[in-house]
Amino acid sequence: MNEAFSAKYIRNIDANRTIKDELTTAIRSQSARRRISVTDLVNPRQAFFRWTKPEIQPSPERAQTMLAGTGFHALFGMAISTEEFVEQFVEFEGIVGKIDIYEDVPVELKTTSSIPQGADAARPSYVDQLGMYCAMTGALRGRLIVYGRERFGRPPQLRAFRLEFTSLDPIKAEMFRRRDLLRRALETQVPSGLPRCEWFDRGCDYRDICGCEAAEPLTRVVQPGMFTLEPDPELESVFSKQPNAAAPDKPTAFRLNDLVFPRKAAYERLQVPEDEEDEVDDAVEGRLRDLERRGLRGSLYKALHFGIPGAFRNEPVRLRSLLDRVGTYKGTPTLLRVSRLREMVERDRLPYAMSHYFDRLAFECALAGHDYGRVVLFYEYLGDKFMVYDVGFKEMNEVFKEADGRLGLLESGASPDKLPPCPSWMYKNCEFAPHCGCGGVPA
Repeated sequence: MNEAFSAKYIRNIDANRTIKDELTTAIRSQSARRRISVTDLVNPRQAFFRWTKPEIQPSPERAQTMLAGTGFHALFGMAISTEEFVEQFVEFEGIVGKIDIYEDVPVELKTTSSIPQGADAARPSYVDQLGMYCAMTGALRGRLIVYGRERFGRPPQLRAFRLEFTSLDPIKAEMFRRRDLLRRALETQVPSGLPRCEWFDRGCDYRDICGCEAAEPLTRVVQPGMFTLEPDPELESVFSKQPNAAAPDKPTAFRLNDLVFPRKAAYERLQVPEDEEDEVDDAVEGRLRDLERRGLRGSLYKALHFGIPGAFRNEPVRLRSLLDRVGTYKGTPTLLRVSRLREMVERDRLPYAMSHYFDRLAFECALAGHDYGRVVLFYEYLGDKFMVYDVGFKEMNEVFKEADGRLGLLESGASPDKLPPCPSWMYKNCEFAPHCGCGGVPA
C-alpha cells in the first residue's frame, strides 16, 4: 500500500526554531492583550463561556448545522467576487474580525435553517455584525446576504439587502464598551457585568451555567433609526444565475483533501449526499475546526493566523475541477496539524508516521508552485509541545503529475479500487470498510 507517497520526494526536513520562537512570542502577546472578535461582541456573555469553558462543545447535530453553510460561503464568494476580496481579516482598537467579502464595502453572508419574510430576514444580530465591520473599515454602507437552507423539502431561499448607516460613532462606542466589559470579565473570571445572551432560553449550550436569567437584557449595537435597509435584487439575481444555486451546500469541486484520500473521495461520490458539509476531512484534521476554543491549540492557531498582521494568507489554487486554498505564512505554504501521539516523532520518521500531512503539503506546494513548505505540529497530549518543520521537496514535476493523475481518475468516475488506498489507521473507523480494501482486504 502507498502510505508514504511524498516520502521519496522530500529533500530535507529542518526544525525551524526561528518561526517557533516567533509563534511563541505571538502566543504570549495574545495572552497579555486578549484579542476580542466581532463575533464575541455580538453576544459577549456567550463568548465569555466559549473562552472559559472550552470543554462544553455543541451537540453533533448543532455542530453539523453550524458547518452546513460552508459550501454556500465558498460558492457565493466565488460568484460575486474574487479571492483577493474573500475572507478579509481586519483589526481595529484591539478588536479583530473576518469580513466574508470586502471589496468596496463589507459584505456579510449568513446561513440559517429558517428565513423570515421581508425585512425581518435581516435579523438584529446580523445588522449588528455588519455594522461593526463597517465601523472597523470606515464604510457607511454594507451588504447583507441571508440564505435559508433547503430543509424538509422546503426549497432554499435567499434575501439580499443594502444597508446604510447614519453614523459610525455610536457603533464604535458600543463596540468599545462591550470589548472592555468582556476583557474585565475574562480577567476576573466573573461574567456578572455582561448582558444577557440573545440565545437565552433558546437552546444555548451554556444554559445550565450562564446565569442569563439574572443578567441585564441585551441591547443592540446598531439601534433602530441608525440605519436604513433596502432589498438588493441585483445581488439576489447574481446568485440565482449560478448553476449550483439550488444546492450550494453540496460539493461543487474537488478539494486538496480529495487528492490525499482519493479512494475515500471516490466512495463518497458514489453516495447520495444527505445535508452534509461540503468538505470531508479525516478525523485528525477535523479537530482543527474548534482550535480557537481550546487552550494552547487555540492560541497557536491565532498566533499563526493573526499574530503578525498580514503574515498569514489563503492563496487560491486550481487544477481543472479542483478548487481550494493554500494557507501561507510569510509566503510559505504552511499546515497546522494536531497529533494525538503520546511521544514526539523523530523528524526522519515523520513522512511515514504522518504520511497524510506530508502528502497534503506536497500537493499544496506542487499546485502553488513552491518547492518547500512548512508543518506546524502540535502534540495534543504533551502539554505545550509543538514543533515547526521546514520541508524541502524535489522533483516537484512528479508530485504535480501524481496530483494530476489522481484528479483525472476522480473526474472520470474511476472505480475506487483504481485509486491509492487511505492510510491503514483510517480503516478501523471508515464507513466504507471492509469493501474499500484499504485495510489489506481486497477491494
